[in-house]
Amino acid sequence: MLYSKTCEYAIRALTCLASKPQGDYMTIKDIAQEEGLPPYFLSKILQILARHKILDSAKGPTGGFALARPKKEIFLSEIVFSIEGEDVYERCAVGFLECNDETPCPMHEIWTCVRDQILEYLKITSLAQLAEAVHYKREKLAEKQGKEPAEGPRKIAQAPRP
Repeated sequence: MLYSKTCEYAIRALTCLASKPQGDYMTIKDIAQEEGLPPYFLSKILQILARHKILDSAKGPTGGFALARPKKEIFLSEIVFSIEGEDVYERCAVGFLECNDETPCPMHEIWTCVRDQILEYLKITSLAQLAEAVHYKREKLAEKQGKEPAEGPRKIAQAPRP
């Protein structure tokens, strides 16, 4: 895994919201149930995403959370950075405080190359692309099992490669 469980849950919740029409609100309970996520932990994550203006929140009987902008305008980098921090991929892969081209760690050269590819992927992949890939994956799994696409806990599918 390239990011924390918190970030995984954020991506799963946002993918769930992206599967709904723009502006539709979902409650924490509904998102948690649909994605198989713990509601209390999910509420903390959704609040972070709302503070970063990825989500809108509304109180009341028709309230909950909705995407703040169209899903094609939200990129995975924004999601990951809002949860993990802007420097998540800048840290040394083995934990050294000082790691650079002049004083590299044993993984520095390889990690730098991999990190650049990860960052590029996150910057060019939108939530719309990821949601489409997840939908496609669910359809294929349902066909394979001879069923209609099932609701319930979802797993993140790989988005199309750039």
